Amino acid sequence: MTKTSKQQLGQKGEDLAADYLQKRGHKIVTRNYRHGKGELDIVSINNDVLVVSEVKSFYTPPLGAAEFRVNKAKQQQIIQTTYAFLAGHPDYGSGGVRFDVIVVDFSAWPARITHHQAAFWDERGWD
Repeated sequence: MTKTSKQQLGQKGEDLAADYLQKRGHKIVTRNYRHGKGELDIVSINNDVLVVSEVKSFYTPPLGAAEFRVNKAKQQQIIQTTYAFLAGHPDYGSGGVRFDVIVVDFSAWPARITHHQAAFWDERGWD
């Protein structure tokens, strides 16, 4: 799969995930927020909680669960990027922060979405 194909797959998955979240009451704040080497796929607000969603999409099921591709290093990168986002947007996060993983499986039609709420957290806390 070429890089362009991966990017297209990722964009398509993020579009479906954003629609999925909106239908469940989330207000999308931003998508593809970048800071340094980090990126936040979808940032939304749900019940006053800032929700940072990492989206994993695939056509062919990976070996093992797709959500396991959000390893500890990726989690730390997402957490650090979230700190940068909050530094630039201090009005968000007062109701807490939650990290979700959304898996979009295009091997079936319609695509299957699996939403893992509170999939990981900052073990140091939010001080």
